[in-house]
Amino acid sequence: MEQHSKSRALNGFRNRDLRAKLNPTDAKKRRQQAGVSTRKLAPFKAHGLIVKVQKTNRYRLSASGNRITTALATANQADVNRLADTA
Repeated sequence: MEQHSKSRALNGFRNRDLRAKLNPTDAKKRRQQAGVSTRKLAPFKAHGLIVKVQKTNRYRLSASGNRITTALATANQADVNRLADTA
């Protein structure tokens, strides 16, 4: 795991971090994109996949969010032909 991923797992992530990854653009659109990324986070928060860290502007993966993202990452890396031969 790279160093940034470890620190992000411990400290959580900010709206600004998400915005920088999804839409690296100029400063003029920054405020508009802040609202867009907040709305994109809302369903994850509503389904309990992320939780807001109290008294901060950070979010963290919940236990179920961590389990689901690990399962999705593993499935994404799986070799379909090898799984079919095993089945």
